[in-house]
Amino acid sequence: MIVSDKIKNIKDTLHSFPEGTTMGLEYIVDLGKLSQKNYPVEDRIEENFIHGCTSYAWIKLENKDPIQINTVSDSVIVSGLLYLLEKVFNGEPKSSIDPYDGQDLIDGLGLDGTISSQRLRGFDTAVKMMKQ
Repeated sequence: MIVSDKIKNIKDTLHSFPEGTTMGLEYIVDLGKLSQKNYPVEDRIEENFIHGCTSYAWIKLENKDPIQINTVSDSVIVSGLLYLLEKVFNGEPKSSIDPYDGQDLIDGLGLDGTISSQRLRGFDTAVKMMKQ
């Protein structure tokens, strides 16, 4: 499945929840809880730290090409947002992330207008770290 299809599938999932409910947010929180269980404490080091985020957050590039990342934050919401990067890009060629920045991805996922500017800054920094 190509990256744009993965993004669309996540957007469709988030938009499948009834309007006026918090089920989409709960889905992101559940992803965040999963992420927090799967990130080793010893990888919470400066080299992996995502600067600019309101929360403490880390991204470890396990492999650059194809992309294999592991993410976590002390905030379950931020962990969930970062986990979406894992779902979209893990296993994909490094070149697949080149056309995207954090705002593009947030918009593509249908989360535009729901993510604070500080969280978006951290998300964008994570995307930039993946491109290095």
